[in-house]
Amino acid sequence: MKALQSRKNRGASSTRAVILVVIVFAAIAGYFLLKPQITQTESQPFVIGAINPTTGPFAAYGGPVRDGILMAVDEVNATGGISGRKLEVAMEDDGGDPKKSINAFTKLATVSKVPAVIGPLSSGASMATAPLADQYKVVQISTLAGTIDLTKAGDFVFRIYPSSEVGSRYIAKQAVERFKAKRIAILYPNNAFGVASRKFTTEVVKASGVEVVAEETFKDGDRDFRTQLAKISEAKPNVILCSAYYEEGAQILVQAKQLGINVPVLGEDGWFGPIAAIARDALPNLYFANVAFGPEYSDNVEMQRFIAAFEKRHKRKPNSFAAAGYAAVQLMRHAVTTGGADSVKIKEALYKTDLSTVFGQVRYDANGDNVGATYGLFQLNSKDEPVLVK
Repeated sequence: MKALQSRKNRGASSTRAVILVVIVFAAIAGYFLLKPQITQTESQPFVIGAINPTTGPFAAYGGPVRDGILMAVDEVNATGGISGRKLEVAMEDDGGDPKKSINAFTKLATVSKVPAVIGPLSSGASMATAPLADQYKVVQISTLAGTIDLTKAGDFVFRIYPSSEVGSRYIAKQAVERFKAKRIAILYPNNAFGVASRKFTTEVVKASGVEVVAEETFKDGDRDFRTQLAKISEAKPNVILCSAYYEEGAQILVQAKQLGINVPVLGEDGWFGPIAAIARDALPNLYFANVAFGPEYSDNVEMQRFIAAFEKRHKRKPNSFAAAGYAAVQLMRHAVTTGGADSVKIKEALYKTDLSTVFGQVRYDANGDNVGATYGLFQLNSKDEPVLVK
């Protein structure tokens, strides 16, 4: 009898224990149901992608862009992050190869699942990834790409540097108005950038009533331009309009000097690179268009702050490529803060953007082109530093 009563007591105790456990779990569940939730996304760092060449032929451009991006990220995080979240960048080196750019973008969009990618840098790489931006609905902010084809490459595609049409028309206008040229020769690479530049410069020159006395082309990677330059020399131009990247451009300057061609050579920002040691006494003939960036633009307080801070950090002066990388991060912070953290909201906010950045004014049109930037005419000094021509 006592044994039975003991079992009954133990049974009652067990029942009370179960009821108590149920009550405790119910209380805990009720607490979490009523407590405001912090999602995993909101509690984690805000991660964006970046595709930028730090190896290969475009490394001279990509290095400064990378330095600008990383400096901006550090400053953003030192001032509260993006909407209170730490900013992180998943950076991929594509070496300037469009195939690698495609792989990098796919990885960032499908594995890292970033809402936005800064880059790619070059025109070819940016055009290669543009369809993926729309396919995956991931914002692409190309840094230095100038190709006109990027204008209508997709709804999620933006860029920092303006379309090459702006720079091409600018140098043609400078040739006519500043240099008073009456006879102009055009030398251009047979690629999308060069063909577009030739089109726009020719339109401006002919509309001004100036004669195009010679027109020559070359291929990417060429190093001997004597045949083209000899024909140009025979035409006796006052100015040569030459759309080139700095590697080909350095050889063009040297060989033109060797052939006795001593006239101004005008090009776009692709000329901006380490060429002083190669071009030497031919360097003064070079003039190139670039965005209005540098210590000369003292009215842009944000730009001057960036120049001083960058020089302190890296022990060298920043160029406009570094400013483009930094500005891309500024744009991301602005878009997320004013619009939201998902890719569609970032895209919508960018289309509404009219922002003063270290790069200058960035204002987007309906095609994602930066129509806010202004241009200046520059030369390079012996340290490959741009100097504004006044």
